[in-house]
Amino acid sequence: MNQAVTFCQKILPRVSRSFTLTIPMLDQDIYLPVLVTYLQDRLLDNFEDEIPEQNITLEQRKEMMDQVVELFNPANRLTAQLSRSISSYAPLMPDQALRELTANAALVREAYEGLSAGVKAASFKWLQEMNRGMKKFLTTPIESFQELDEYCYYVAGTVGGFLTDTILLKRELPEQQALNLIDNFKAAGLFLQKINLVRDVKKDLRERNKNYWPLKSLKIKSGQLLNPLYKEGLMQALATMLTNIKSHIPNLVAYLEALPQDLPGYRKFFCVNNALGLGTIERLENNDRVFFGRKEVKTSKKEFVKILNSPERVFYEKTGFFQRV
Repeated sequence: MNQAVTFCQKILPRVSRSFTLTIPMLDQDIYLPVLVTYLQDRLLDNFEDEIPEQNITLEQRKEMMDQVVELFNPANRLTAQLSRSISSYAPLMPDQALRELTANAALVREAYEGLSAGVKAASFKWLQEMNRGMKKFLTTPIESFQELDEYCYYVAGTVGGFLTDTILLKRELPEQQALNLIDNFKAAGLFLQKINLVRDVKKDLRERNKNYWPLKSLKIKSGQLLNPLYKEGLMQALATMLTNIKSHIPNLVAYLEALPQDLPGYRKFFCVNNALGLGTIERLENNDRVFFGRKEVKTSKKEFVKILNSPERVFYEKTGFFQRV
C-alpha cells in the first residue's frame, strides 16, 4: 500500500500542473481520496482523448474506457487482468508521464483499496457518470451552449460531485448547508472547465484536431477558428464565451460560503483554483492571442504569488469585481 501511495504522489506532478499545486493543500482526511480519484479520472481521460485516432478504433477506445471504470469497481476483486489490459496501451500514450501512469494502473487500484467504503462508492459512482458522458461526446459535436454545459458537467462537474459527496461523508453538516453545496457544485466545475476550453482552443485544434466551442451558437465555422481573416467574429465569439463563463461566478461564491470552516485546506484548494481561473479570465478578455499568439495565455507570476499568499481574500476581490461588471 505504501508503494502504491508513493507512486500516486510522485506521478501527480508529472500529469497535472494545476492539481500538483492544490491537492497537497487539502486537509489530511480529504487528501488521499482526492489524489487517488484524480488519478483514476486521469486514466479514463487518457483513453478518452490522449491516444491519437489513427492508433485506436472508436470501439476499442470505448471498451478501454469501460475497463478503466471496472478496474475501480469496489466489488471487483479480479482486477489483475484488467490492469494488464489497460497497461498494454501505455506505449500509445503521447508522453512519458501518461505512459507511466497507464503502465501502473494496478498501483492506482492498490492505493484505491486503502480508501473507506463510502469514499470508494462515491468515487465509483461519479467515475461511471463521467465515463457515460465522455463516451457520448466521442461522437457528439458540441454545437450549442446547452451541449457545452452537458459536456463540461461530465468531464468536470462530476469531479465536483465526488468532492462534495466526500465532504458530506467526512463532515456532518446542517441540512441547508449541505443542500447549498449540492446545488452549486455543478456550476463550479463548469466554470474551470470552460476556462480551459477557451484558453486551450489553439492547442486542442492543432494537437488533437478537436474543438469544444459551441460554433453553431456562436455563428462561426470550424474553418474560421485561428484564421486572422475572421478576427472580428472570433473576438465577438471570445466575448460571448467569457460572458457565459462569468454566469457561474455567483455559484462559486455560494459554494465557498457553504464549505465547512473546519476544512481550511479544502477552502484554500477551492480558492486558489478559482482565483487562478478568475485571473485567467482577466487575461483572456479581448485578447487576440487566444487565437493568434505563440504562447498560452495565463496569469502572471506576480498574480500567481499574490493568490497563493492570500487565496480567499483574492478570490473575494475578483468575484466582487466580476459581479460588478
